[in-house]
Amino acid sequence: VGAFAPLAVLPEPHLWLERPIAEGYVNFVEPNYRYGTTEQGTLPPHHGVEFFNPAGTPILAAAEGIVVFAAFDAAFLLGPTTSFYGNTVVVELTQSWNDQPVYVLYGHMSAVAVKRGQFVRAGDVLGKVGGTGVANGGPHLHFEVRVGYNDYYSTRNPELWLKPFPKWGALAGRVVNSAGQLIPLVNVTIRSDEINSDAPVNRYLTTYAAETINPDAAYGENFVVGDLPPGTYIVSINTRKTLKQTVTIISNEVAWVEFRDVTPPPTWTPTPTGTRRTPTPGITPTSSATATVTP
Repeated sequence: VGAFAPLAVLPEPHLWLERPIAEGYVNFVEPNYRYGTTEQGTLPPHHGVEFFNPAGTPILAAAEGIVVFAAFDAAFLLGPTTSFYGNTVVVELTQSWNDQPVYVLYGHMSAVAVKRGQFVRAGDVLGKVGGTGVANGGPHLHFEVRVGYNDYYSTRNPELWLKPFPKWGALAGRVVNSAGQLIPLVNVTIRSDEINSDAPVNRYLTTYAAETINPDAAYGENFVVGDLPPGTYIVSINTRKTLKQTVTIISNEVAWVEFRDVTPPPTWTPTPTGTRRTPTPGITPTSSATATVTP
């Protein structure tokens, strides 16, 4: 298992994506089922984020690109099994990142409104919210970002790609042991201290680090929270003892916090993370479309 050195300089953010759900609907990420979540180890790691909305709610393109998949996934392995996402649209973005293609997946649709090969711009209607595939908990949009290949094992945390709400920011962080290895399933609490908001903010999540989940190549993080009003926050973790740090959220930026030399729970053993080099069905990858293998 690779080790992560301290992040001395913050990378340039890649907050490229608009909201896939319009204002007036639920256009924020479901806070209780974020990227990498396993429900305390009871479920496989979550590979995207959710936007819960009534069936039929329009789904919008988050950025311009070419539709590379637009169908029910019964005959294509977009997930761990076929018929996983149901009616699905995948858009390869016009903009690449580190010379790698970036794909955005929209899953569980009730209806698809575009065709493969179609060019779309941000805000174009791709389809409607539904509950097809293995969707549980009612109709919602499952939203993924994939880097390198249109592959279930090449996802990244969408909250590092979605533009925060106007004048708000995001927080990414890392919890590692004395060897610099990412520690999974650490409880993280984010509480507002002094913020520019009428109401306090409290967020609760767990860190991710599993074979099918990938840290961002620029950050090497194992938790992210988007859409935080600017100001100061207290970030705390709890393994064998509680550790706290104060961070400042700045508008339209990604703040960073690290907890190093953390003693993991006694049952923890490190697991590798990485991507599997499997190309999109029907698409021949270019020489630059190599999936990043993270430590």
